[in-house]
Amino acid sequence: MIDIVLCASGADEVRLVHELSRLPGGRARVVRRCADLAETRGAVEAGIGDAVVIDLTVRGFDRDVAAELLRAGAALVGLRTDSAALGRTDLGLRHVVDASAPVEEILDAVEDALGDDDDVDVWTQDAPALAQTAQAAPSRMVVVWGPHGAPGRSTVAANLAAEAAAAGCETVLVDADTYAPSLAQVLGVLEEAPGLVAACRASARDALDDATLEALLPALGPRLRLLTGIGVAGRWAEVRSSGLDGVWAGLRRRGGLIVVDVAANLEEDEELTYDTSAPQRNAATLSALQHADAVIAVVDAEPVGITRLIRERERLAELGVEDLHVVLNRTTALVAPQRLEQLITGRMELAALDALPEDAVACRRAAWDGTLLAEGAPRSALRRRLAEIAVSGRVLGLLAPVAAGADGRMVP
Repeated sequence: MIDIVLCASGADEVRLVHELSRLPGGRARVVRRCADLAETRGAVEAGIGDAVVIDLTVRGFDRDVAAELLRAGAALVGLRTDSAALGRTDLGLRHVVDASAPVEEILDAVEDALGDDDDVDVWTQDAPALAQTAQAAPSRMVVVWGPHGAPGRSTVAANLAAEAAAAGCETVLVDADTYAPSLAQVLGVLEEAPGLVAACRASARDALDDATLEALLPALGPRLRLLTGIGVAGRWAEVRSSGLDGVWAGLRRRGGLIVVDVAANLEEDEELTYDTSAPQRNAATLSALQHADAVIAVVDAEPVGITRLIRERERLAELGVEDLHVVLNRTTALVAPQRLEQLITGRMELAALDALPEDAVACRRAAWDGTLLAEGAPRSALRRRLAEIAVSGRVLGLLAPVAAGADGRMVP
């Protein structure tokens, strides 16, 4: 006999319990009727039941919870209600049936779930179904990273995105720094909302459709949108890899250029301290790097910053970063850029290297005014150099002839 943990809405719950109790032969029984998700998770953790049958519309149920239940050893079957069919998907579950289906059909799904072998993927972290309904437009995702030491990642990301938009490219700037989010303040956005958190939540529920995504992208100017960060750094646990996958897919579906500002840390230490699925502090950085078409490493033009970059090259390669574009920031006449270039290229292979002159006055004025360099210091050497990098095509790929690949990425 199959012991079932049931978490369903009132009418469906009553029908299923009643019909299961009348089945001949003792094929299955309900051993726990759960009122909410917390009770369901508690039952699974306590080892109660062989399978979980759960309504997809239960409050709080998303991809992360589904993964947690499956990792706990539960055979999971989702019940798709009429309301779920209108605005929700199956959250990637392998076994989903209509809540109104005959009880025999639901039991067949339960038995199928129980019969899955260990090597069968009972739940996949594919991009949400809503993101797959429309054909992806040509897109390019550029991640701006840099080692520790405040090398100027956010300044470079914001101004490169602005210059790309000014050059005619539809651009979205994303603040994915889970340690020190700052792009909203850098750009003078007064009413900051945790856009990345909201996008990840919608993605985890497979509800990040085009309209929802557009509402989370305030316009900063012609062809330039912003997905704000997590607001308070303590909300980093709300940004998970499973949700981020859908966010990147949704942004790619819009097409154009995506510039993502991320934090410096590349470790995965959190996975070593938990036996179950746990949030990772560095999930946003790692996910962005693994999905990127190009990575820009912003480095201070001084010995400590360069050394930190060289030491992180192996870790970047582990994350799939092959072609690294280095931007040497705050270069001065004290050391020639050519010498710095030889120092770096002698120790690691690069796709490109560019140098930005130090202009503390222009950067400080822009920071206090909450403006871009193009607005506060349009004739500065720093702004002109950033504009040259943006339109060169080597990093952002703006001017290269492109076609849409199968995944919507820009293919030269």
